[in-house]
Amino acid sequence: MGHSWKSISRRSVLGGVGAAAALTVLGPRVRAADKVKVGWTTDTEQSILGNITALILEKKLGIPVERVGNLGGTGIAHQAIIDGAIDIYPDYTGDALANVLKKDVITDPQKAWEAVRDGYASQYKITWLKPTPFNNTYALALKEAKAQELGITTITGLAPQAPKWKLGCSVEFAGRPIDGYPGMAKHYGFEFGTVKPMDVGLMYTAVDSGDVDVIVAFATDARIGKVGLRVLADDKLFFPSYNAAITVRDEVIKAHAGLAEAVEAVTGTLETPVQIKLNGRADIDGVPPETVAEEYLKQLKVI
Repeated sequence: MGHSWKSISRRSVLGGVGAAAALTVLGPRVRAADKVKVGWTTDTEQSILGNITALILEKKLGIPVERVGNLGGTGIAHQAIIDGAIDIYPDYTGDALANVLKKDVITDPQKAWEAVRDGYASQYKITWLKPTPFNNTYALALKEAKAQELGITTITGLAPQAPKWKLGCSVEFAGRPIDGYPGMAKHYGFEFGTVKPMDVGLMYTAVDSGDVDVIVAFATDARIGKVGLRVLADDKLFFPSYNAAITVRDEVIKAHAGLAEAVEAVTGTLETPVQIKLNGRADIDGVPPETVAEEYLKQLKVI
């Protein structure tokens, strides 16, 4: 979609993580003059949030920055910030709660953030800045016409059709035991006839063409509206809150006064409609995420 992201293999990322870990142990403490390494995964929204953060540091605070994009999945990015291969990373409360801290689902956004804030502070020496207003939770969705025809408005309403239907979802969701497909199937008491893991971008084409019947979308994805999907209510409250927050290694926070306040002033403006629009600029209009980020910060008169 016109994204100018650098491709990094899993092996090269992990190799970089290992090297950075050695430097973290043996090297000097973080200094204000050091470059701050801002990382993000291959996801569009992550790239936008990462670029927003990098630009605030560079152009508002005058902090030198190194961008480390395309970090693969959540697990790789998490290991990278723990080991010091990156210093800053946009994360999600639900991801951290279920897949890093291995905690039970917390649906209350504030309590979920407090749990990950406290857990990361004590276990990893990582600070979670205040969360965004938007909640990019998982969202089961199907074509509006099909939903209307069958009268389906909730996830529970899928139960009669699910055994003969195909579900499209990300590779991560298919295998995540707590907040992914295995946990959802157990919680709701039914399974789909076929589960097709695929690239997130391909899910929308697949459901639009009828290759799958239902997809596990993301609540802030602008393609939900473009393809004409109905998002089903999570009527049994399975999914945790997935509010985004910028996470920062404690050493970096201490070395840069004002960093937290400057970033939070912007992330606090990211209401759901705002983030959907930003994501759509990249995913639908084909504008590079770094340009989307710069345009938004100029609109706010931050840079």
